[in-house]
Order: sequence, then C-alpha cells, then structure tokens
Amino acid sequence: MRVGLVPAPCSAANSPLDIALVLSGGPNYRRTRQAVALYEAGVVERIVFTGAGHGGDSAQRLAREARRLGVPDQDIVIENQARSTAENFLNSCALQALDDAQFIAIVTDQFHAYRAWLTARRQCAGRRFCSAPVALALTPDRHVNETEKLWAYQLLGRAAWW
Repeated sequence: MRVGLVPAPCSAANSPLDIALVLSGGPNYRRTRQAVALYEAGVVERIVFTGAGHGGDSAQRLAREARRLGVPDQDIVIENQARSTAENFLNSCALQALDDAQFIAIVTDQFHAYRAWLTARRQCAGRRFCSAPVALALTPDRHVNETEKLWAYQLLGRAAWW
C-alpha cells in the first residue's frame, strides 16, 4: 500500500511553486513550521491555511503562528470552513487567491501525504501539486486508519485512483 510514501516530492519539482497549502492537523504547529520554512527559503510566495479545525488546529490558529514566525499578512490566506481533506482542497481551490496558482505544495504529515495528493488531483483539476510533508512516524494504527480512509475516498469519488 502506498500510505506513508511521498508522492511527487516538491524537492524533485522542475517548476517554481506558487503556494504552500497547509492542511490543519494538530496544535503543535509542525505543518505551519514546514510551510514557513518553504516561505523563508523563497520556495513559495504565499501560504494558504485550510480547515475549520478541532482540538486547536484551525486555519486561523495556524495562520496566527505563521504571523508570529514572521510571515506578513499579505502572504497568508485562510480558508476556515473545511472539515475534511476533500473539503480542504475543494474550498481552497475555489479561493480567488489561488486563481493564478499553477503549482502548489501540499503541506501535511507524511502518513497523510498520499491521500492528500490523490484528493487534490480529484478536487482541483487543472492544477499541479507536489508533496512537502512533515516526517512523522507511520505507526501500524496510523497505517490502517489512513489506508481505510484512502479506500473510502477513492470509492466515494473524493480522491483520484493511483
């Protein structure tokens, strides 16, 4: 199973990236720090934070941390309605701020990267994506949980097939 693999790594991208799209996930800001590092390195021009959040990981809270780390307001976009990975992409790709974005870095945890990438391909036709995941151990429980979610997403038409 491909869960835990990094599809289309941004490090192998032959084109400049426009935006880092950060999927909310946990209040410890590991994804925010990853996106800010891409921003500070000049790899992306803006950061989009997406997710209504639960347990302290809302797009609003993640954006506040990015501001604290030095990212100016004009380079931050917030989508705060999404409650699932599919909605993260569906809602974010509909934002006017992404109209000109052609190549987007997906920032999530490594165990979630494959489903996120396949979901992005289904929900955001016409855009290219690469993966800039945060390394996080793929425990047996995470592997089972993420595999089940990937299959469900594919069967429901929320994610592209491999």
